[in-house]
Amino acid sequence: MRPLRREEEDVRRRIGTAVVMALVSAAFLSAQAGDTKAVQDAVEAFLLHLGDHQFDQVAADFAPKALIVVARERNGEWTNSYQTADEWMAGLRRNPNPTTFREPITNVHVTVDSDHLAYLRADFQVVREGQALSQGVDQFTLTREAGAWKIAAILYTSMPVKPAK
Repeated sequence: MRPLRREEEDVRRRIGTAVVMALVSAAFLSAQAGDTKAVQDAVEAFLLHLGDHQFDQVAADFAPKALIVVARERNGEWTNSYQTADEWMAGLRRNPNPTTFREPITNVHVTVDSDHLAYLRADFQVVREGQALSQGVDQFTLTREAGAWKIAAILYTSMPVKPAK
């Protein structure tokens, strides 16, 4: 066996480095994909709990001192509201006749930063008895708390669904 020339050693070293980098990248992307799914699953579970009036579970989905911000259009006028999750939950619990609804999300984009902060943005419609009533954009910020994703902030726009022409 003849000794390798310097160029051949460089090529082998580069190939070895490329293989190692590819394996590390694949592991990172796999972990990030798992976090992305976990974040979306946490948000979708929250929306199901909310639509089914499981208010104890809704409260458990929040991080401490979570915030809710709503930009809402009614009759062509926009208003903004700001509440803590505790204030918002108190309002939900006071409703003697809550209506069951679903809030499917689409066009979902998730970003996970440093394995402890996540952001989900998605389009939504609120659907009751098969009829879409309102629509908008949901923006959730989540933090990892004791190994689970918890909602730290919900910001959303809400507009009535316009009838099809």
